Amino acid sequence: MVFRAVSGKKFVAVKIFKMSTLKFMSIRKYIEGDQRFSKIRIDRNDIVPVWVRKEYTNLMALENAHVPAPKPIGFFKNILVMSYIGTKSGPAPQLKDVEIDEGIYDQVIDGMRRMYANRIVHADLSEYNMLFHRKVYFIDLAQAVDMDHPMAAEFLERDIVNVSNFFQKHGIETDPDKIREYIKKK
Repeated sequence: MVFRAVSGKKFVAVKIFKMSTLKFMSIRKYIEGDQRFSKIRIDRNDIVPVWVRKEYTNLMALENAHVPAPKPIGFFKNILVMSYIGTKSGPAPQLKDVEIDEGIYDQVIDGMRRMYANRIVHADLSEYNMLFHRKVYFIDLAQAVDMDHPMAAEFLERDIVNVSNFFQKHGIETDPDKIREYIKKK
């Protein structure tokens, strides 16, 4: 669950992770193959703090790669604090609730390319995990993996297909092969 809070004079997003909403076996595959977390013990009692740390780490990586995403502020146990994307009226809408055009498509593909160039695969990219507030922001990054993860290629392929299908439904001509080629272009 994500809440808006006030820190000083700014809004921040506070994401609270609950064990009841995280399925141990389904998220374990995103952690175990990620070399950045290979030295961390993973059991049912520790999975939530590891998952929070993983999202924080991925947000930091996106910030360093200049990929639009909430800026990570801090984390503690099952709580992640990050910059708030939206207005005082409410959070930015998910891409599924935005009028789609080729400019938005270009931003998404460019963001995917920047992630890939910085050895990151979102691993769950869809219209539900992107916000639009003057530009596209990538969110929900706990499951994102490093390129050395044994399932990184499979996750990237799934992201490409999800993105392509979404934009095709909105009348944007897409081709998964061209998206893949663009993302992997040096």
